[in-house]
Amino acid sequence: MRLSTGRLLRIFFQSLFIQTSWSFPSMQSMGFLSDLVVGAGDAKRAEIVKTQKGLFNTHPYMVSYIVGAAVRAYDDGSASPVEIKRFLTVAQTSFASAGDLLFWRTLRPALLLLAVILGVHFGVVGPITFLVIYNIFHLFHRIKGIHDGYKLGWDVIYLLKTRRFKMVRQVFETVGALLSGLLVSLVAIDVHYLLVIPLTALFMIMLVRRYSAVLIIISVLLLILIIGMV
Repeated sequence: MRLSTGRLLRIFFQSLFIQTSWSFPSMQSMGFLSDLVVGAGDAKRAEIVKTQKGLFNTHPYMVSYIVGAAVRAYDDGSASPVEIKRFLTVAQTSFASAGDLLFWRTLRPALLLLAVILGVHFGVVGPITFLVIYNIFHLFHRIKGIHDGYKLGWDVIYLLKTRRFKMVRQVFETVGALLSGLLVSLVAIDVHYLLVIPLTALFMIMLVRRYSAVLIIISVLLLILIIGMV
């Protein structure tokens, strides 16, 4: 089956508001329900409202993959509410973990370091660069996720093992480590630029040993503070 462009755009715009009705008891369940209702055909909306109840929570950028697969299931009519619920239980946890690793732990810290470095020398170019690159990635997953979810159905979860997630995460982990070393040498007072080499090596070792991005950034800030006090 094929998802029309009009329906894809409706699901996409609705997904931007998935957290507007966020609550502790049900998390994103109301936003997810409204996204399904917008994406499903008229004949399926009453069924969705009746069966889609309970807690739902996942990464807000990754929800598109789940919505696409769920809409496909309702369009086909071959899956029971119990089977759909079982898929949602597994998918929301898997995509939440993948989204956290890709965006919160890897992409955002690396781009923030890049924005700071550019901002020191070029002013407003830094934050603009961050916003442009970050939104390219997050909008790609929001839009492409709907298409792939609808196309692959339950099998969309296997995308988490593909290069789309693994390669981007590895690239930005490396970039983040390099930028951590570069930032210290650029902002520290009276520090020779050759310090880029040992500092970069230090943060690469931290990366290989799988230290978290938060720990690496804290190390950068501590080094800046210590060097500035010397």
